[in-house]
Amino acid sequence: MKIPIERPCDCGGTYVFSAYGDEDFKDATCSRCGSSASLIDPLSVSVTGERLLIRSETELRNGDYSLSIVIGVLAVESFLTRLFLKLKGMESYAVTYQPPTAVQEAEWEKEFPKSGGFPSPAGFVSQRLVGTTFDDFVATNKKANATFSDLPDSAGTSPAQYFQDQLFKRRNRIAHWGYVNSNKSEAQLCHAVSVAIVTILREMDAVTDWVGLAQEMAEDARSRLARDRKRLKEILAAGKQQTDTKEASSNNR
Repeated sequence: MKIPIERPCDCGGTYVFSAYGDEDFKDATCSRCGSSASLIDPLSVSVTGERLLIRSETELRNGDYSLSIVIGVLAVESFLTRLFLKLKGMESYAVTYQPPTAVQEAEWEKEFPKSGGFPSPAGFVSQRLVGTTFDDFVATNKKANATFSDLPDSAGTSPAQYFQDQLFKRRNRIAHWGYVNSNKSEAQLCHAVSVAIVTILREMDAVTDWVGLAQEMAEDARSRLARDRKRLKEILAAGKQQTDTKEASSNNR
């Protein structure tokens, strides 16, 4: 998928950067002064998700409203999955001291809920990272709450259900029912909702005590290793005792 990004130049011209998939952005030339510039991705748990949000906005500007909605949901799903894989990667590193492989991540994805629209995976990730429901996190975190409150008709609603109704159900109507006549107002709302969800997930990532989690995982790994070693010693000792007993019995005959 091509990801185009426009950035202004000091001269009043425009740089148009582009990249395919997760490739680096190519240098761009200003449309007015001809100067060259580079662009790098932001630090993020999901660079792919960040790029998909940009592509969703591009399709919205270009009038491809249904595609904008679908890509917005892809961005949200990418963030949710990468937050979970970040946690699993830390769990693995605490034991192996090696970064996760693509094969490991593919296996971990089987643990991630594939059904339940938005509420199920969002609740799953929230419980694992901050130890509470997604709705409770939004209610108690100042930035998350402000982000949600800014959305239209969000007052008094469950954040998880609101995101399901306003974004994921519209995506499902496109992807599963073949409805491709989304209008501009729908796409604008869906893009705003996608951005809001990603903003909340960024905040969840920021407030998660990753150092504490890493220390806890490392301590658990050391405890498991100590228990395994103790059990192995007990098994070896029991085996040696049985061997000594048999030898003693044989010598007494």
